[in-house]
Amino acid sequence: MFTRSCAVMLAACLVSSLSVAQPSDSERTYEVPRTEHGAPDFQGVWSTRFSTGLERPPGMPLVLSPEAATGYAAAVETSLAGNTDPDIDRFGAHVLAMVDGEYRSSVITHPDNGILPFNEYGTSLSGHAYFIGRGYDGPEDRPGTERCTEAWGDPPMRAFMYQLFHGFVQSAETIAIVSEEVNPVRIIHMGEKRRPEAVTGFGGHSVGRWEGNTLVVETTHYSERNPERATIARPMLLSDKARVTERFTRTSKTELNYQFEVDDPTYYTERWRGEFSFTREASPRLYEYACHEGNYSMVVALEGERVIEAQAARDQ
Repeated sequence: MFTRSCAVMLAACLVSSLSVAQPSDSERTYEVPRTEHGAPDFQGVWSTRFSTGLERPPGMPLVLSPEAATGYAAAVETSLAGNTDPDIDRFGAHVLAMVDGEYRSSVITHPDNGILPFNEYGTSLSGHAYFIGRGYDGPEDRPGTERCTEAWGDPPMRAFMYQLFHGFVQSAETIAIVSEEVNPVRIIHMGEKRRPEAVTGFGGHSVGRWEGNTLVVETTHYSERNPERATIARPMLLSDKARVTERFTRTSKTELNYQFEVDDPTYYTERWRGEFSFTREASPRLYEYACHEGNYSMVVALEGERVIEAQAARDQ
């Protein structure tokens, strides 16, 4: 997988062609449609289809010119040589995320360097590529997406270098987000419906409110059992002390702007923020992913490692 070390090498060949794109004024002129309850209407299927990672190479600016964005996306694609994931092979042409007409080199917008502000403890737990995992001693060492226990729609929502689809359904009291991949239903409770402090979960508990045309969601009550969250490179970490604030704003017929802030003093030295945009799909359909914990893939992966260990012992 594409790691930060690869990104550092890629950055050197791109810096000379970087420039800042001009933002559009779509948000100022677009009239957001309304639901039958009078709220901004997000209903439908929204996707992410970009290769921009959570973090970015040191020294690279957040906003890239079209020429630099094309070069960076091509470099990301080159770094995937030898990939065996068929979903990535079906991705198509690799492109960077666009927000309001700007090409972005990372999802992180703060800190300014585009790098997760881990403290010493966070650094000690994140020193590996998420998709490589921590080893093969047991299922707990494998990444959550491999174990079918983690959805990309869990807050904060993330993207990967293949197509991810999320269906939004709204009522007056709740908003449901159904993620096609590893498809649990995420419920956003509108108002002040809070869980007891003792009731926690991997995706936390989300409470939303409207601020004009923007849906603001605060998520707490995360479980402390597994802090890792999927990213292209090293994992994002969330503790049971984390508070994630998200802002969803529909800026055009086809763009849903998404911003988030993570406040988690357990793993980070400061609050950090990210941003990208979802793209509206013409089709309203989602399809069954049928991924479940304890599937054959996990058993085979662990058995395979035992075979490798046995072979190494025989060769000594």
